[in-house]
Amino acid sequence: MFNDVLFSNENVEIILEEDQVYIKVLQKKYELVAFQEILKNFPRIKITQFIALKSAITNAIDQLVNIGEYKPTIELSVSNDHLKAYAIINLSREQFINYDKKELMELIVIACRDQNIIFGIDLQEIMSTMVPLDKFVIAKGSLPLTGEDAIIKLYEIDELKPQVFDDGKVNHYELNLINRVDRGDWVGERIEPTQGIPGKSVYGDLVPALQGKQQKLVYDRKTVMENLNEDETKTILTAKKVGAVVYENGILAICNFLEIDGKVSFETGNIDFDGYVEVKHSVEDNFSVRADNNIQIMGKIGLGGIDTIESREGSIYIRGGIAGKNKAKIICDGDLYTKFAADCTIECNGSVNIGYYAMNTNIKAKEVILESLNSKIIGGNIEATIRVVSGEIGSRADIPTNITVLGFDRVAYKEEYDGINANIENIKAQIVYLNQKLSIYSPTELDAKQRQILSDLEEAYENLNKKLKMLYEKKKKYISYLHCKGDGEIKVNKCLHTNVTLEISKHLHVVSKASNLPQSFYVINNEFKTN
Repeated sequence: MFNDVLFSNENVEIILEEDQVYIKVLQKKYELVAFQEILKNFPRIKITQFIALKSAITNAIDQLVNIGEYKPTIELSVSNDHLKAYAIINLSREQFINYDKKELMELIVIACRDQNIIFGIDLQEIMSTMVPLDKFVIAKGSLPLTGEDAIIKLYEIDELKPQVFDDGKVNHYELNLINRVDRGDWVGERIEPTQGIPGKSVYGDLVPALQGKQQKLVYDRKTVMENLNEDETKTILTAKKVGAVVYENGILAICNFLEIDGKVSFETGNIDFDGYVEVKHSVEDNFSVRADNNIQIMGKIGLGGIDTIESREGSIYIRGGIAGKNKAKIICDGDLYTKFAADCTIECNGSVNIGYYAMNTNIKAKEVILESLNSKIIGGNIEATIRVVSGEIGSRADIPTNITVLGFDRVAYKEEYDGINANIENIKAQIVYLNQKLSIYSPTELDAKQRQILSDLEEAYENLNKKLKMLYEKKKKYISYLHCKGDGEIKVNKCLHTNVTLEISKHLHVVSKASNLPQSFYVINNEFKTN
């Protein structure tokens, strides 16, 4: 356009010349407010020279003064990420109503072509959403889809919980303390992260997608090996040797394992092993089995007058029970699980779990738990730090039975428990933070310095996960301790007989009257209580 008069009256003229807007003021004392009212009918006029406009009106300049520019009917803009394009229709509402909508659509298409916007244009949506003077979407790119993150699945070691039940013929007490694997057996896997699907901008350009996050497999390379499958979608972990699957400080490993296919006898001699031991049948009288880690004796008959079964750092499972002939000694740093115990000595730094009865047995442990409602403690001396639980204590024959609970400082244990929880939350937050930092690095595009940073981050991530696993295991024990009543508890689920001595935190109670009701004895605030 050239010297096109956009507006004219006795006060002012607005002139268009090559997309530039000019003003000529014809009358003095013309007000800026009046000019602004005129502009409402000309949304295509964009004032860029406000000072010049004010001067022209104030001084009634009757020559052409450049005050701005004339915008196109359709203006386009694109978001910073190039995934959306917008249009503004520079028409007043009255002009828009009277404007041919097909012509507007043609102008939008031409504007898109001129600005190379070629992808994601939806003409039907444009027709239904376009309005004057407000920005609306005319094209949408496609978002890139991030690849699936790596998924790790490792050999699961079930929580040690013996099954105690009666099928009408025989009592069962089943548990598996050792997770045995053969050479080449599966012990874990990682489904590899997938490549993402690229997106596309409104210009038709590909928008790169992020690969799914990688997760590092943490395992003992001396005893476990990894292999990538043929299509490179899965990394599989297998055992390098026959052994027991363990998690040492949170690291998957295969520990040394000794299997005695028959009995421990003159044929094998006494056993002392730096790993896990499984005896398929039993241990003959006067023989001993010692090991650094877990020991399980799987024979249905159980043990008789053996010498010693000792786990220096682990737990013990004796499937068939113990009839110790006043000679057998069972020692472990962890927990003991057995069907029954009679005429033997048990020393355990963890919990002693007995399926059915303890008779004339001397036991020292953190907890002594007989889960079955029909379980019994008859005779002997039971000493625990936290609690003793049994279906029945004592006997109708008035066999002397002594139960002692040393007691514990509940406040201190609760503080330790709260400290464990706080540490867990702190470490979880650190793990999330490290995960975010690890996601920045792509292992295939790193220089030497970046590779070292990545290695340090991965090591820190592994160490935190180890700590977290250990804290969860510790928390589980404290939950059990804090479930007990008071500062030490003796719980009878079914029947309490006479000639039973109960002692909790040096508070002595001698049972003088039998009871067939569930009862708990405990000490709180240095006072002996029962309910």
